Amino acid sequence: MGRLLNLFVDICLLRAGPQQLPASRFLLLLTLLLSLVTGTLVLVEGFGLFPALAAQALDLLLLLGLMRAALIVRGMGARFLQAGTALFGSSVLINLLVMPLQLAIGDDPAASGFSELAVLLYLVLLLWSVVVMGHILRHAFEIRLAAGILLSLGYFLLVNWLVQALIPAAAQAAQLQ
Repeated sequence: MGRLLNLFVDICLLRAGPQQLPASRFLLLLTLLLSLVTGTLVLVEGFGLFPALAAQALDLLLLLGLMRAALIVRGMGARFLQAGTALFGSSVLINLLVMPLQLAIGDDPAASGFSELAVLLYLVLLLWSVVVMGHILRHAFEIRLAAGILLSLGYFLLVNWLVQALIPAAAQAAQLQ
């Protein structure tokens, strides 16, 4: 278990790729479930429980479907388990780092000096998650890192647009900010 955790940390630090993970359906499902839980916890304060769960489920299912389809089209379907596991496992780690920052930010970011630093760190983690996803896509599709980051950024924008369009509480939360 410690070896797997170290691999996920190394993936998040761009020192390892998804190909170093075991190709395991169980591990894919476990990381998917953990990503669903941690992602929902990250979103729950702004959206409420059920909209947060719906938004996170939409994100994960869309990512799963697009990744699977793109790998099959490129003739790389065998990489799906490892790439998906890397994506979900890295998102769990990033979500765990985001949670304490959200607590520090609270409802009113101007309330304390530390919350400004927390907001900055939150934005850095958001950008880093795009880079990590780009890194994973680079390895999965054998493309340049810049292309992987562009795909990751495009996915990020797409999923945020879909969540705001399809989940009313998400749209309301976006308008309040």
